[in-house]
Amino acid sequence: MELILPVIMLLAVAYFFVVVPKRAQARRKADLDANLKAGVSIITTFGVIGTVLRVDEDEVQLEIAPGVVIRLLQGAVGKILTPEQAAPRPAGSVGAGESMDDGGAGSGPAAPTSH
Repeated sequence: MELILPVIMLLAVAYFFVVVPKRAQARRKADLDANLKAGVSIITTFGVIGTVLRVDEDEVQLEIAPGVVIRLLQGAVGKILTPEQAAPRPAGSVGAGESMDDGGAGSGPAAPTSH
């Protein structure tokens, strides 16, 4: 009888760490599946942004550049972007919360200087 309270507490903790996140994840997936249709902009789980051209049973065709279409599984869709998020930005522009650094890709090591 003394052990019943710790067992109940353990079950409650397990519920909040296992069941609640699974339900939230299932709800997010259901929302994603319901709203995934041709014409929406998405970001994949590997960071590619594009516009959905076609949704099949388990596959999505995504246009990532004009005339460039890739096929991916629906499980690779990370999230649906809002129109503001999907709007292209001019080259060299920086969005809110982003920064430009001078050591970007292709900058290579600093050239040696002679004294």
